[in-house]
Amino acid sequence: MNAASFEVSVVVPFRNAARTLGHQLEALARQNFAGPWEVVTVDNRSEDGSRQIAESFSDRLQLRVVEAGERLGAGYARNVGARHATAQKLLFVDADDEVAPGYVARMAAALDRHDFVTSAFDQETLNPDWVRAAHGPAWRNADEPLPNQFGVLPNAGGSIGISRAALEAVGGFPEDLPRMQDIALSWEVQLAGIPLHYVPDALYRIRYRDRLPDLFRQGLAGSSCAPLLYKRYRSAGMQRRTVAAMLRSWARLAVDLSKARTRAELAPLAVRLGRELGRLSGSIRHRVFFP
Repeated sequence: MNAASFEVSVVVPFRNAARTLGHQLEALARQNFAGPWEVVTVDNRSEDGSRQIAESFSDRLQLRVVEAGERLGAGYARNVGARHATAQKLLFVDADDEVAPGYVARMAAALDRHDFVTSAFDQETLNPDWVRAAHGPAWRNADEPLPNQFGVLPNAGGSIGISRAALEAVGGFPEDLPRMQDIALSWEVQLAGIPLHYVPDALYRIRYRDRLPDLFRQGLAGSSCAPLLYKRYRSAGMQRRTVAAMLRSWARLAVDLSKARTRAELAPLAVRLGRELGRLSGSIRHRVFFP
């Protein structure tokens, strides 16, 4: 097939994702989309069997594996994937999640009318109850499908559909953010005057970490980038807590930790502790106070 004839390119960056990548590619292989489309998987210095898993789907998907080996980073890997993709409609999904049936078709149809779209999220199907509960209430729901993030603008999350023109207009994903690139891209696109459109009938299934140390590390890694995000977007209205609110949060955390006994009780505390320590370490690293 002529590369120029692809209607949609799905970009899937991965690094050491052997445990989950096959599930995402299997979900993509089950998509029922009438138009021509491709999957561009991006190997960001994997050291496990991820690449071999991706290559094993080449007989079921119009799939390529491309290298993003110059440096580590999801923003960089996504941009490499976009450069290798051939369609004007781009979908970005993560290697540890899964798209639900109909996802590609519905996101592609939305991109016929909008330049920037995101889907509904399912936080239950891929996660046991104790893991899902650790992350608190769903942050996207029918009453408020696109809540403002940090008081600024909505965030597309890990499910991103965007026209090539819109992506190029903002220079692609930021490559200097170790995490939260989806938030930064979402804000940049909207600040450029391109609204984020919600596609409620497209469903994206999130997979959380399922071990206490991993829950802690995930919270730590994500929140350690929040101070850098604040440094960049405080002029756009990004909010931070007061010192009093921070101290109250630490006090509640200490009390809750003293009472927790079961894995289900410890899981949300691992997430909270990681997030609190991430804010502190990120404030020191990026030289901006974000309590």
